Amino acid sequence: MPSIKSRITSHPVVSFFVFAYVITWTINAPVLLFDIGPSWTAWGLFTLGALGPFLAATIVLWAGGQSVREWFKPRLRWRVPLRWYVAVVGIPVVFLALGTAMYGLLGYPVDLGVLDLGTVFYLTLPLFIVFEAIVGGGKEELGWRGFALPRLQARYGAAISGLLIGIGWALWHLPMFFTTSSPHGTWPLGQQVLWGVSVVGFSLVLTWLYNETGSVWIAMLGHGAINILSGLVPIDAAVVGTPFYEEVRIAAIGTFAVAVWIVALVLVVTRGADSLSKHPATTSGLPDATVASATPRRAD
Repeated sequence: MPSIKSRITSHPVVSFFVFAYVITWTINAPVLLFDIGPSWTAWGLFTLGALGPFLAATIVLWAGGQSVREWFKPRLRWRVPLRWYVAVVGIPVVFLALGTAMYGLLGYPVDLGVLDLGTVFYLTLPLFIVFEAIVGGGKEELGWRGFALPRLQARYGAAISGLLIGIGWALWHLPMFFTTSSPHGTWPLGQQVLWGVSVVGFSLVLTWLYNETGSVWIAMLGHGAINILSGLVPIDAAVVGTPFYEEVRIAAIGTFAVAVWIVALVLVVTRGADSLSKHPATTSGLPDATVASATPRRAD
């Protein structure tokens, strides 16, 4: 009878997703079971739960007899051309601009005053993004892009792999939708669904960032930037708390999701579905030595 280790190494990506879900959902369980509500305790548990993908990757690596240290260090390569750091901030801004334009064209009220958060906020924005990348949701990327993506790409190519990870990534957030301890839990169903659609599209964008740079750190920053900047959709403050507000929120997230998918599809068309990279031959997002030595050409 096969051992647990052999089962894990035979199906590394499936094992990774199973462990990621189990670890995160177990850590998040007290928030749901005991109705903790918005608090530092709930925030702490959700923050710890976001370590699930990274811990899942380390378990699969350990089971396969691979060095976690050797896998981890090159994933955080930060010496990349400056344009990629600009892209990390610029891409969410493009999403917001496109989404806001479509939102306004549909006749919904736009309040650009929402963006007036003061000089201090914008000067310290890079620090907020770095914080979110390391402490917040960005650390998930060590698992999604750092572990799962290269293995899936070895078999399915970049675009399909990005979609598969995006679906798994969106569903991984499910506990947050069943508690008011998380902002996700206060959203109407339509907004939750559209948020999931935007996550799948953004997974393709993060796949492109990783494949072009070979750096999970850039993907982490991209994740952190979208978490912070997507909250700046300029909904007119006057509609907050009115019966019209739910429709407005759904329209705002809907147009934002469309904007994400427009950018994602442009990248697929211009960079190619197989690689999502201008220089696929030098992309560390393609099968690396670690992947090849572990389970060549097997992703599941």
